Amino acid sequence: MVVTYPAIFYKDKDSERFVVVFPDLDNGATQGDNETDAYSMAQDFIGTWLYEYYIDKKEFPKSSDIKDLKIEEDEYSDIKSSFKSLVGIDIDDYVKKMDKSIVKKTLTIPSYLNEMGLKTGLNFSKILQDGLKRELNID
Repeated sequence: MVVTYPAIFYKDKDSERFVVVFPDLDNGATQGDNETDAYSMAQDFIGTWLYEYYIDKKEFPKSSDIKDLKIEEDEYSDIKSSFKSLVGIDIDDYVKKMDKSIVKKTLTIPSYLNEMGLKTGLNFSKILQDGLKRELNID
């Protein structure tokens, strides 16, 4: 599922750096060494911010209309080089990349399958993972 939030990219007056502010995410902010890095950091910020919402199956904060965002002048930013942009991520992919924890599961199978699997050197854990991924339509 792709989620998108509007952000304000404030260009630093004295460098190539950008500060990225997300009004819909409690005015949370991140920064990057340049525009490309700032966008990447902004995507990571959204993923980090929404991770607990995703795991706890809570509703994500609502996304504002980008037209309603105001670029506010301050002493550190080059307002003419600052801009608004939508930043999106695939939250399912983000969670898959971030959550690599292993959970032990106990299961029951017929003894003949266990014996045959052991004799042929099957990796039961991998087979179960592959089967679950296939059933859940995830890669």
